[in-house]
Amino acid sequence: MASPTLTARMRRSLAYRGAGRTLRVAVALAGYRLRRGFRAPRPHAFDLEFGTDTVSLARASRYQGAGEGGNGHEPIDTVDFTNLIAPLAGVIEGGGLTLLDFGSGQGRALLLASNYPFARIVGIEHGLELHQSAERNLARYRARGQRCRKITSVWADATTWELPLEPTVFYFCEPFQEPLLRRMAERVRASLGVHPRAGYVLYVGALGRVWEEAGDFETLAAGYESGVYRWRGSGS
Repeated sequence: MASPTLTARMRRSLAYRGAGRTLRVAVALAGYRLRRGFRAPRPHAFDLEFGTDTVSLARASRYQGAGEGGNGHEPIDTVDFTNLIAPLAGVIEGGGLTLLDFGSGQGRALLLASNYPFARIVGIEHGLELHQSAERNLARYRARGQRCRKITSVWADATTWELPLEPTVFYFCEPFQEPLLRRMAERVRASLGVHPRAGYVLYVGALGRVWEEAGDFETLAAGYESGVYRWRGSGS
């Protein structure tokens, strides 16, 4: 697939960031090119704007657990995240929700989520270097619109990490292959069933059927390889 043209990127940035933030990204890109040259890989606009690094690592060399059944790290696009979370905006504004990001990588989604009033945000990442990068990014990130500052990245195996019992948004950006995703979905279902509470799933990937087929999650929104789901109970 061809890369978007400069004009298309500018229009997209203006629609998402506005003129002031887009100008800051352009200035940061010019400085980067002067330092690194025009042949250096183009950094993501998000990282240019905030001085973070959310794209440089695809995998880690050390893992919590077996390190099997996962996909390589690829952060979600900023606009795609905004569109994905939009159906839950009103619920999140009500307060009290925790966001859990499974396979949180270098932490871009954690930072994007912090622009919403979550009670807390937790990333679970089994790759050590990815987790360490996320911690550095959490320390660097400063945004005027940041509304949640209780953000942590945890180096852990998602299959054994104990799920918290507060109302939760479970976020999956295609982190697992199907067998492991099904295992994690059963953990989520079991937790919500034993400890009834508000539960939502934000899912990006081609395996939305994992959340849809049992009938215990209601589909609130569906896009191309993405979905937003609300727990309605195992008795539904």
